[in-house]
Formats: sequence, structure tokens, C-alpha cells
Amino acid sequence: MQEAKADGLSKCVSEIRDLYLSDFNPLEYHLTFYSTLDDEVKFFLDNYHDAFQKDNLLTSLSPNKRRVLDFGCGPVPVYAATAAYFTNSITMAEIVPANRKAIESWMSSEGDAIDWSQFFNHIASLDDETRTGDEYATKLRDAFQLVVPCDGGLPNPLHPVCQTYDVVMSTLCLEFATTSLDDYRSMLANVSSLIKPGGVLMMAGALGNTSYQVGQCTYPSVTLTKEDITDVFNSLETLQLVALRTLDRQTSLEKPANHKGIFFLMAQKTKK
Repeated sequence: MQEAKADGLSKCVSEIRDLYLSDFNPLEYHLTFYSTLDDEVKFFLDNYHDAFQKDNLLTSLSPNKRRVLDFGCGPVPVYAATAAYFTNSITMAEIVPANRKAIESWMSSEGDAIDWSQFFNHIASLDDETRTGDEYATKLRDAFQLVVPCDGGLPNPLHPVCQTYDVVMSTLCLEFATTSLDDYRSMLANVSSLIKPGGVLMMAGALGNTSYQVGQCTYPSVTLTKEDITDVFNSLETLQLVALRTLDRQTSLEKPANHKGIFFLMAQKTKK
């Protein structure tokens, strides 16, 4: 099989990709950033949950047009869980093999899988109906299809698979795959190719960040502002930005990331 190549992206993208592939540790990542349920993660979960439960862009989709892709999911199953009662089909995509293994371990309920129960309990607490965190976990496992390799630097980020989805969600992903707005724009265009016409993109991420640390390894990022995000979406003919919410940094400065805030957005794929 011939290896797919990234088009029009800087060398930095491949260098960051290699850094993740060689060094990223999902257990250390969980310990560093998800050992507690902080207000920033709540912001992400709350916005995803409300969108899947209440936003007309999503609730108006017919039941057979609700296939969801969680792009760049890392070792984290909880963001996809917000879609568990929205769809019966959730695919997860991740570039790092160790993260894919962590997802599969959790989905299979293996004894050494990372414990995400406090996050599932929070999602359940947002419901109007009486559901438990365990019920959300079970529903996610029922809706889960598979976890596949991905690379946002490729024109088809799921190469060699050719598939599109009604909803694509992506959390703390693209801004950490590059250090330039041009590359960020190109990667966003690549990811948008995975969305069906009329479908929805939801993204949550960091503002004003330059790097974060897991263990002894430092991972760079593009430094985004709210205005940058708006400009990038305005430059793309394939996506219409329909909502952009931000929150100033809430977490302790001891957390090894230097972001100044976070964002959540929704965009719709044009029907052309």
C-alpha cells in the first residue's frame, strides 16, 4: 500500500506528527489533564451535550443521518459520550496507536482501562431525564463502531478509508498539530472533507496557547485568538461558522499548558 502524503503543509506538521507518534503516553496524559473534572472540561462537555440534545442543526437531522465521527479523540472517550443518546453510530479517529489502544481497552471494559467515571457522571447530571454515568458509558459502547487511524495533514484524513459523516466533532486537536495559521487552515479544510453536505462540525479547543507538556515532552501548538478562528472559517467556502463561544482560562496555572482561554464552535458544511 502506498503511503499517503500531505499536500501544501510545512515541515513542522510532519515533525509534530512524529513527536506524537514517538513519545505520547496516554496514561500520563490522563494523569496530567484529566485526573480531576475541571471547569474547562465541563465547558466542553456541557456545550457538546447541549448541542446534541437541543440544537436544531443537530436535532433536525433524521435518525438515519446521525453518523458521528470523533476526530483526533486521543485516549479520551468522554466527549463522544455526549453523542451517545443522539446516534447509534460513533466512529473515533486517532493518529497515535497507543491512544487507539487506550480507547479500545476502555470500550472492551478491560481491567486496566483508564477510569473516566467522574466524567460520565457529569454528562448524566446534565440530562433532563434520570440517567446514570454507567448508562452513558454503556450507551457509548453500544453506539461505538471502531477507532481508526487518522492524520489531519492528509487531503483525506482517514486514508485509505473513504467515508463521510453527518457530524464531526474534534476536541483539542488541530491547534496542537501545527504552529501556523496557514497549516491550521489547510488541516481544517482537510477535516471538512469528512463531513457530508449539510452536516455539522463541532470543535473545542485552546486559545492563546503555544505549548503543553506531558511528562518530559513538550508539544507545540498554533496560537489562536477568537478573531483568528473567525477569519479562518470566513476564508473557507466549505464551512459556515454558526456559533463560537469562549471562556477565559479557569484551570490552575500549575497545569502544564499556557493557554489563556478555551472555545467551542459549531459550523455547517455547505450543501454545494
